[in-house]
Amino acid sequence: TVTNIDVRAKNSVGTAPASNVQSTSTIKVVNAVSDLSVGTVTTTTIPLTWSEPTQDPRAPITNYEVRYAVDGVVHSTVLTGSTTAGFTIGSGAGSPASEPLPPGASVTSIDVRPVNSAGTSSGSNSVSSTTLNVPPQVTTLAVGTETPTTVPLSWTAPTSDPRAPITGYEVRYTVDGTSHATVFTGSTAASFTIGGGGGSPASEALSPGASVTNIDVRAKNSVGTAVASNAVATTTLNVPPQVTDLALGTTTPTTIPLTWTGPTSDPRAPITDYEVRYTVDGVAHATVLKGAGTTGFTIGSGAGSPASEAVAHGASVTGIEVRAKNSIGTAVASNVLTTTTLKEATPISDLGIGTATSTSIPLTWTAPTQDARAPITDYEVRYTVDGVVHSTVLTGSTSSGFTIGSGGGSPASEALAPGATV
Repeated sequence: TVTNIDVRAKNSVGTAPASNVQSTSTIKVVNAVSDLSVGTVTTTTIPLTWSEPTQDPRAPITNYEVRYAVDGVVHSTVLTGSTTAGFTIGSGAGSPASEPLPPGASVTSIDVRPVNSAGTSSGSNSVSSTTLNVPPQVTTLAVGTETPTTVPLSWTAPTSDPRAPITGYEVRYTVDGTSHATVFTGSTAASFTIGGGGGSPASEALSPGASVTNIDVRAKNSVGTAVASNAVATTTLNVPPQVTDLALGTTTPTTIPLTWTGPTSDPRAPITDYEVRYTVDGVAHATVLKGAGTTGFTIGSGAGSPASEAVAHGASVTGIEVRAKNSIGTAVASNVLTTTTLKEATPISDLGIGTATSTSIPLTWTAPTQDARAPITDYEVRYTVDGVVHSTVLTGSTSSGFTIGSGGGSPASEALAPGATV
């Protein structure tokens, strides 16, 4: 500040009285901006406002310089010829142009400096901000306890920017190769059940045993949709797999043994029992075997619930099948078997007498049809000679003839007396 300015004329005589007195000040740079503030941020811009500082009319503000750093990279732009107390970073204005910012950019060290003919002011108060962005990624997506028709999901909600809070989630998944997506807008619940009927469009019930893959969750806000979460996959629960190798053991006259290989069991719904179904001479039966480790059962043994009762000799047992059971239900039927229980040989119906001699009587017959599982091993011949009963066995013989009195058989069939009645 320069004061008491006067001028005095001088000559050879001396100095005149002082002129009128003036005061003034030198021109200086404008005072710094002290109230720089950030307005409503978007995904690509950050608006700034401030109050215009007091100006010297001899050196008014001619423009402003805005300085800022974007993700650590320093930028500067000049608002030439502008005295407007506002500017939007990323708007394309300024020289050089302030280019649009990326979503989620960290913009720091923002300050504004007015410029006049005396120079550039010192920096204003410094402000910082970030552009808006989609929500952060969900990283903790997990599958809960599946049912035959649903797959529950849960996750930790990511940190939400209060300027663009999470408004909902999008769930994407693939069911047996077919892609699905559903949105539950207006909900910030960090859980969802695929197949539970929620979401838009509704997430319809799944099929038992469905393969549900590529499951991910994406948070949504006013800016858009986040990147996909970690992906998970699972299958819905189902009844056990089919038994495919049901086989018959060695049949007896009253029982039929069965064996099979237990199918692979889902540990989430393990096999608990087996059901055996069969028909005996047209009458249907079913019995349940408790215990997952069972891989065999004998029809007619009295085991099972209800007890499997002894089967009659030569019974026709058809429709034999096994079905594994678990907490979900009963599997489809195994391969189906048919058999018969063993029975005695068929009676001989054509026993004939050959030409008798004085001491022997020859017999002939046709061997009856045999069951290969229980072939004929012997024949027993019974006869009465003059009132005395005799019996002999042709051990190991499959002959279809024998001579009484020939000495054959065990015990030996002794010679008959001439004229004996047999």
